Amino acid sequence: MITTKITFALADWIREWRKCRDKNPSIDECVKFVQWKLEDYKLSDSDKRIIESILLYESE
Repeated sequence: MITTKITFALADWIREWRKCRDKNPSIDECVKFVQWKLEDYKLSDSDKRIIESILLYESE
């Protein structure tokens, strides 16, 4: 389950990615980041939609 803490970490990570690379990360890169933060947790389809929403919200 994606917690508020993970949501904020992902949003910060997306902003840092954009600052360093001058482009948005892909959805796959965002999913990998969240999986890394959550370790052995398997993401559900709902979790992936939340990740996509965060990416869209943080995108320029």
